[in-house]
Amino acid sequence: MFIHDTAVLRRRWFALVSFAALACGGGSSSGPGPAPAVAAAPVVNAAAAPTAGSADVAGLTSVFDFEANRVHAFIHDAGRLSVKAGAPEFLKVVEGGWKTSWALAQKDSDRPVAFISGLSSVLFVPIDSDGDGIGGEHLGDLVLSIEARALTPGQKVSVFFNEKAVATLDVPAQWSTLVATVPAALAKTGENRVRLTFKSAANLPGGRRSAAAVAAVALGPAAAGPGSAPRSEFACDVGVAAGAGAAKSAGCAFTSAGPSRLSYYLPLPKDARLAVTYAGRLAGANVLVRVARDGAPARTLFAGPASATPTSAAWDLAAFGGQTVRIDFVSRGGGVVWSGARLLVKPAPGPVPPPAKKFDRIYIWMVDTLRADKVRVYNPKSIVETPNYDAFAADSTRFAWAQVPGTWSLPSHASILTGVYPSVHKAIAHEARLSKTVPFVAETLKKAGWRTGIFSSNGYVSSKWGFDRGWDINRNFIRESLPNGADYLWKTTKEWINANPLKGKPLFLYLATVEPHVIYNPKKQFFVKYWDKPYTGPIKPAMTGIQLGLIKSGKLKVNDTDKAYLEALHNAEITQSDHEFGVFVADLKKQGVYDNSAIIVVSDHGDEFWDHGDVGHAQSVHQELVHVPLLIRAPGAFPQGKVVDADVEAMDLYPTVLELAGLEAGADVQGAALLPLALDPAPGPRTAMSQNVGQTRGVKVARYRLINAGLGRLELYDEIADPREQKNLADTHALALRQMRNVLGLLVGFENRWKKPTWGTSANVSEGFAAAAAAVAPAAAP
Repeated sequence: MFIHDTAVLRRRWFALVSFAALACGGGSSSGPGPAPAVAAAPVVNAAAAPTAGSADVAGLTSVFDFEANRVHAFIHDAGRLSVKAGAPEFLKVVEGGWKTSWALAQKDSDRPVAFISGLSSVLFVPIDSDGDGIGGEHLGDLVLSIEARALTPGQKVSVFFNEKAVATLDVPAQWSTLVATVPAALAKTGENRVRLTFKSAANLPGGRRSAAAVAAVALGPAAAGPGSAPRSEFACDVGVAAGAGAAKSAGCAFTSAGPSRLSYYLPLPKDARLAVTYAGRLAGANVLVRVARDGAPARTLFAGPASATPTSAAWDLAAFGGQTVRIDFVSRGGGVVWSGARLLVKPAPGPVPPPAKKFDRIYIWMVDTLRADKVRVYNPKSIVETPNYDAFAADSTRFAWAQVPGTWSLPSHASILTGVYPSVHKAIAHEARLSKTVPFVAETLKKAGWRTGIFSSNGYVSSKWGFDRGWDINRNFIRESLPNGADYLWKTTKEWINANPLKGKPLFLYLATVEPHVIYNPKKQFFVKYWDKPYTGPIKPAMTGIQLGLIKSGKLKVNDTDKAYLEALHNAEITQSDHEFGVFVADLKKQGVYDNSAIIVVSDHGDEFWDHGDVGHAQSVHQELVHVPLLIRAPGAFPQGKVVDADVEAMDLYPTVLELAGLEAGADVQGAALLPLALDPAPGPRTAMSQNVGQTRGVKVARYRLINAGLGRLELYDEIADPREQKNLADTHALALRQMRNVLGLLVGFENRWKKPTWGTSANVSEGFAAAAAAVAPAAAP
């Protein structure tokens, strides 16, 4: 996708700037006349004095469309940040409504609102002192404005800023703007917590209770005064040509009525360029483009006048590559129209996309409880021997950052086989069955004429939990009280294949092996690789399934030697799994089907060994539990030897299997097929979510992982500098924290209906998201 050419920009800008003048209250005399062709900006070094950068972006590909991602924008008018509570943008400041006590996407008469859930709600607002925002260049007293109305008579609200009381206000039953002054001493750069606690609540339909409806919240410097409605906004669908490669931007532009700042928090790829087009609406307009990163002063890329003639410019951001930044588009003096903002990169050389190829044998080799950093191709420092997985990885497409949605078997297996998040498939508790309304890969393939089989050594992946849909053979060795090692599983599978000739039918097999899940009881030939001395402690290999529970509950005390012995058992189980996978591959080669088969290797979760004070799994969303290996070998389709660094999710495997089978995933699938990503020479930022239901949620985007355990309990980790997640950066990396909060909030808010194929991911949405979000009907008013 390339930035618009000059001729298209000329036509587009005449329409956009004229529309902006009318939409923002400008008279006909203030709009520009017909725009001349855009003049080429001088070529400069971005590290030199701030100036207009070269507009030449030939050969570059867009990886982030600022207009399509307008839901992620923070809009400041004269320093005042305004957020509409009834719009998707509100999700960024309320953690998606999770544990912040908001009822979102509601409607009060005809007004989009959010309801206070119960008596008290919380939101979080970013403040910086880089200029043109809430804090200006010197943080002073602030004014908090809340557009709200009470749902009960005699209502009052106490306002707390960073848990310090700042005001108690009367709340009328009619829509009003409530105003509270926040002393400078209570505000801080970085994240600020606003709590609204009301006197009483009313009953709402559906058994809910709420104290008030809120339409907008604003925070700004005292000099800006009160006010909640933004004067600057995105104007879209104005009937102009989108231009070549415009990513269906629908003619959107950001129009400012006066001094304003448009800010985005986002991760930058290496060697990116920032491209944008701007034009002044009135004489005297000036623009500034700035980049801020954690731990360094903000850097101005350009500051200068904005004439009525549209100007296109681009700046080199290589100095910020691989970092999370805040990019500011600042308007000073008269209003300015911004459009065409993109992040652009030079696409990496890659294979020519092959023609569509259909496979008639697809295998998923599921390795239970294998964390990625135990496998040497993921972690060269690992002491665990995995020669067969490593060799297979070298001959496959390896996904470096695959994440699972759950930290135990049931939710992760369910997402793999259904293509949806756990909140949709409902298999999220020990007695919860898989929803019958979600798609299921075996059913889909069987209807298309495939032979399907599941051979499982996982007790959850069985009929009891709803996994008995669409299989020609459904075996669970745990439930059948049979041997359950990978050797027995594959031996039984081969016997079934040999006894049931396919007769031209394609074959799909789901092989849910159990090693290295407890019990940790490896064969001696593998264990001696990791333990070669006597052990007299309490750990008994055949009892480790019970003993892990005792250790977690504190009923079994272990010392460092016991811990090392336990992990040695686990490591040996991994090497045993690797050996059995080697047998599986060798058998396929002997059968002459290996090179004509699609084979997927994946795990459902990992195990912790006191990385964060615990052992086993199902207790957190740290990397040791949710970052898993994912390898796909499909010759002629997935590139062999390719490493994909983008974040992907387990639910992406459902549509991937269907694509390998020559079938299309239905509209109900939330995951996105991985083949296009494997062939993409320049993927943009992506999101992967994990959760311990009701306890913690986590997202990974690029180099950071955010873990949210509830109000004020945030952890931020740098996966590149700190792969074992030992240093929480939440208090020191305000920009990265805010970017991850934005991504998590948006995804949580739309989790049950997110569609990656048409919406993108919550770190990089498409115009499809904006159209779908606008079509979502608010809930009924009280």
